[in-house]
Amino acid sequence: MRVYFTSEAPCALRLGGAIAGFCSRHEQFADIPEGERVLAEFFPENAELMPLSFLLDGAFFEAPPSFCEVYRYGCGANVHIKRFSARRKGLKPLSQLRAGNTLATLYEDGGLQLCIECGNEFYAAPLPFSVTGCTWKELAGGILAAEGKTQDEEIYLALFSGAKPLFAGEVLSYSGGERIKTVRAFHDAPGHTAESVWNFSGGQLRLESYSVREREGFSAQALDERLIPFAFFQTVLARGEFAKYLSPALAPRAREVAQYLGGFTGVCVPPSVFYMAHGNVNAAGLVYPEKENLFRIRFFAAPLEQGKIANIVPVGEEGDDG
Repeated sequence: MRVYFTSEAPCALRLGGAIAGFCSRHEQFADIPEGERVLAEFFPENAELMPLSFLLDGAFFEAPPSFCEVYRYGCGANVHIKRFSARRKGLKPLSQLRAGNTLATLYEDGGLQLCIECGNEFYAAPLPFSVTGCTWKELAGGILAAEGKTQDEEIYLALFSGAKPLFAGEVLSYSGGERIKTVRAFHDAPGHTAESVWNFSGGQLRLESYSVREREGFSAQALDERLIPFAFFQTVLARGEFAKYLSPALAPRAREVAQYLGGFTGVCVPPSVFYMAHGNVNAAGLVYPEKENLFRIRFFAAPLEQGKIANIVPVGEEGDDG
C-alpha cells in the first residue's frame, strides 16, 4: 500500500527507523507492505514543537488518533498530521470576555486553547494548529465570537451561545447583527465564494439564505477539457450552477446527479498511485467523511461529448486495489 504523508508543520519523516525524507503540506510517500506494522516518526523543523510518533497498522487506519486525519482509498492512503504539541508547557491566560453569566477565556497550554463557562455548562477545545492568534467578540443576541487568523490569512471563526458551539470554520469575512453573515472561499478552479446569512433563534443558527458566485472573468467554456470534470465537481460542492457542465441528455437530471454523488466535502486530484493502478484516466477524487478523523476518497471519471459531461463513472471502487 502506498501511503502519502503531509503535515501542517515542516517535518523530517522517519519510517521504520530510516529517514524517508521531508514533508509539510507538500507530500512524501512510501510503499508499505500489506499487514506490516511500521513505526512512523515526525520531527518538526520548529524546535519548539515535540516530535510525534505512532504505529502504522490496521488499528491506526481504522481509528486515527485526534492529531491526524486519514484518507483511505482502494490503492493507498493519505495521512495528514494536523496538530503537534509544544515543548513549552504551562497555562498562560491570553484574554477573557464576560457577557452576562458567560465567561470566555483564551489561553495557551501547548497551543491555543479556548474555554467557556456558562452556569453549570462548560466547553473547552484547542484551536486548529493553523490559527496564529485569537480574540473574543460579543455579537448581537448574546452570541460570542472567537476570531483568529490562519496561516493562509483567512479568518477562523467560532461562534457560541453560552457554552454551546454554533459554528466553526474559515471565512473571508463575517458580520453580526440581527443576522450573521459569513463569506467563505472554496479555493477552487471557478473561484467560488459563498455568502450565507444565518438567523439565530431557539438556541440554533439556522441558514436563512445562501448564494454562491464564481470568480469574475471565469469561463467554463474556456477551460482545458482535462479540467472540466474538476470544475464540475467543485461547482456541485459549492452548490453552484453545475448543470451548465452537463450534456443536453444529462442536464435535465442534474438533481439526480447531485443525489448520486452524495455528501462529499472535498474535491482532490488523484495521487500518483491511482494512475499506476488504473491508467491514464481523467478522474477526480471526492472526499467523504466516514467517522472522526477518517475519510474515504472515491474516484469518478466524467467522459465528455463536445465539451460537456455525458456520464459519471466510478473508478476503482472500495475494495478494488487495482
